Amino acid sequence: MKQIFTILTLAVALMLVACHQDNDDYMTLATIQLDGGDTLTIDRVQAMAQITNLNTKHVVSTADFTGAEVQIELLRGAYQVHVEGVMSYSDSKGTRRVRSFRAVSDYVELTGSGRSQAKLNIIFLD
Repeated sequence: MKQIFTILTLAVALMLVACHQDNDDYMTLATIQLDGGDTLTIDRVQAMAQITNLNTKHVVSTADFTGAEVQIELLRGAYQVHVEGVMSYSDSKGTRRVRSFRAVSDYVELTGSGRSQAKLNIIFLD
């Protein structure tokens, strides 16, 4: 009788441990923002963003910009980000311009649980 009770107790304990829900969230919603500083108001961006995972070398590309930012779901980790394209902006005097640009970062941590954010400085090509 004592052995049956011990076996049943171990079986119930094993079932409770086996039903443990792992909540490992490996993904993050990454937001890459283009930073024009205080003097620029970015109206529209037409560019390609290439985001490379530094561990796996997996490359994700997107051109789905909304204003000056792009959002994409990625595995959490360290990334290299390269954005190149054309943007329409207004400067501090209110003059609207369209220029080619590049924004690069060799190391960005996108490790937030749920959401991550990175800002990239703009380099104009002309």
